[in-house]
Amino acid sequence: MSAKHTKPESAQWVRMVTASQLQTRVSKSLALEAGALGVMAVAAALALIVIDAGGAYDLWIVALVLLGLAFALAVHTLLLPSAKETGPSLAAMRRASQVEDTGEFEKSLLDDLEVDLRRNDKALAHKRLLFKRTLTLLGLAILVELVGLVVQ
Repeated sequence: MSAKHTKPESAQWVRMVTASQLQTRVSKSLALEAGALGVMAVAAALALIVIDAGGAYDLWIVALVLLGLAFALAVHTLLLPSAKETGPSLAAMRRASQVEDTGEFEKSLLDDLEVDLRRNDKALAHKRLLFKRTLTLLGLAILVELVGLVVQ
């Protein structure tokens, strides 16, 4: 039995692991993108409320600036590459599949997978950080507006 006959079994296992990892990261990325869209909607609605209510001591201007920053960060979060765009590259897998040796093929696939997943993790971490900052700014804007309403 040649090495070509054992290649599909190991390659299939690597593909399943890759698909599972990518699916998990795509789900996390989509959750962050949905949250960013929600923040944008809340920021727009709160901006309308703040503009309508006005406020004391010009704190409403500070609240609007914070809402604008939260909205801008949410947009930036949406513009970052998603997990689908930073996932394992099929071109590398195709090149690796042309290798004759099964062990070398598996090693090449796993090395490529490791690099791609590390890149994917960095993209998700950056997106998660921006989303947390967006929520912080949104919370600060709400707090400033509430303080303005209490002082008024």
